[in-house]
Amino acid sequence: MPTVLGIAILGSGRVARARLRELNERPDTRVAVVASHSFDRAYELAFPIAAAATDHWEEAIARPDANAIMVCSSNPYHAPMARAAIEAGKPVSVDYPLALSLGDAEQLAELARARGVVLHVEHIELLSAWFITLREALPRLGRIRAIAWRNVSYRAATPEDWTFDRAHGFSLFQQASLPSRILACVGQATWIEGEESFSGESGTRFARRETRLRFGFGDNGTGEITDILTSAEEAGPAAELRVTGENGALAGRAHREVWLASHDGSAAESLPVLPRSGLFGQDIAAFLDTIAGTGRPYASLSHVVETLRFADAAERAVQTGQRVRLSP
Repeated sequence: MPTVLGIAILGSGRVARARLRELNERPDTRVAVVASHSFDRAYELAFPIAAAATDHWEEAIARPDANAIMVCSSNPYHAPMARAAIEAGKPVSVDYPLALSLGDAEQLAELARARGVVLHVEHIELLSAWFITLREALPRLGRIRAIAWRNVSYRAATPEDWTFDRAHGFSLFQQASLPSRILACVGQATWIEGEESFSGESGTRFARRETRLRFGFGDNGTGEITDILTSAEEAGPAAELRVTGENGALAGRAHREVWLASHDGSAAESLPVLPRSGLFGQDIAAFLDTIAGTGRPYASLSHVVETLRFADAAERAVQTGQRVRLSP
């Protein structure tokens, strides 16, 4: 690989812009080309940094000065873009989800391994300060017996907001960071069941989605997910990830703080959350270190596939109304 790595950015939305900002701060990379379905949007990002612009992502991947690829496009394009990059023999970083089906994700992971090509999948929520604090404290709980995720997420549903569009994948494929954090705590799931409902629907778009899932893990451990995505300002509890073990419980609240509590509730300890910034910068550094052979992905391909295996089982459970078992 050259001393200064040429990067192709596929996408022109919020994440693509965040990655561009981080890459422009690095002396060892340059953005060679920006691709977007809108040439004007690609040009807007490319012109100030003297990069090429195109509305054909295949051309961006094929460019000889594009030594590595970053897929920051909308979800349905992740798998075909990643496949094209791997087949071209170029290291590729893909924003989650890797694919919108478990089968496609498994095939991409196998193809990357077979070709010896770096396939890095972004799971930056694993790098967030509160989650690292919670995860490092898990051994204090002893054997984990239960885990629960509860959240009410309000955000304006603009026409461009793909999270309110079912065409962009089942909820846990769209929000792969959620099962990613859960499985990072408890390992593989053994079964899953639940339901999902929508309101304010127009075609594939909606105004509110409510997801309720229950699952098992380990030796009789149980978990639950309650996630509400709404475009209307709605009162509800702050986001919380709670892990209960034989020695007490941990709660990560509002993505900012972590508490350790005894079983009887007589004592609660606030754990220090060290400030961390530039999660996309950390993700990019991990990708580049993996390419250079001086590091490895913080989210292994096995973890990425296991996360989507959980999402796939949840989708089938919701569709059938039955419990779905996951084999080891």
